[in-house]
Amino acid sequence: MNRTRWVEDAAPPAATTGHAGPPIPNLEVTYLTDPDVVAEVLPRPLETPPEPRVHVRVCDIDIRHGDFVHRESVGWFGVDAMWEGRAGEYPLLIPIDLEPALAISREKYGEPKKLAEIELTRDGDHVRGSITRQGVTFVEIVGDIAEKLPTPAPYETMQFWFKFLPAAVGTGLDAGPFLVTLEQVRTHQSQERVDGKLELRDLPGCPVVDLPILETVSINWSVRSAQNTYRYHGAVGDADDFARRVAIQYK
Repeated sequence: MNRTRWVEDAAPPAATTGHAGPPIPNLEVTYLTDPDVVAEVLPRPLETPPEPRVHVRVCDIDIRHGDFVHRESVGWFGVDAMWEGRAGEYPLLIPIDLEPALAISREKYGEPKKLAEIELTRDGDHVRGSITRQGVTFVEIVGDIAEKLPTPAPYETMQFWFKFLPAAVGTGLDAGPFLVTLEQVRTHQSQERVDGKLELRDLPGCPVVDLPILETVSINWSVRSAQNTYRYHGAVGDADDFARRVAIQYK
């Protein structure tokens, strides 16, 4: 038996496929931006998609089983991307309000998470989502439910994450980048269209305003679950070029 809590015995490997989360509410905006901007922020080997779309969403996770309660709110700011002919999303930023999730998310999976204050509310038909960091509400979605939409059939999506170690001395990387993909099957319980607006505000460490809103494609409120499968693909791309494109993630 260990004498301190600094040492833990190795646990059996956790399953990396078939993990299903609970249905959770999401407020999501999709908009079109400058294709040259998308090309600039995508690390190689990701490629620009046919349409330069940005996805901004806020979700609230509330899991209760008997005495067990888990709460966290998570945001997303990412762009569409392609890899080996497969379409997916690349996150520029994943804000979260749960501090213990930061290290494991970054180190194990490569998710670019940052601590933030996140709010998602619905009062009747009025909805609001916001992400605040360093006193600046740099993402705000406000609107009203306009109509109920058909419930989509379950569908597959993909996310591209990168694990890496910034160099201890100077610039560049000490290891990586290594590509990890998250393959999801999303299942909706409901989906509603929102008449509203996305407001992006400047924050140097989270420069969302650098991806201008050229046209709003959709604003939706949905309740959905996801079945997740993680896959590790090994080293990819050019380390120096990658480090230049993701430097903002550690600011």
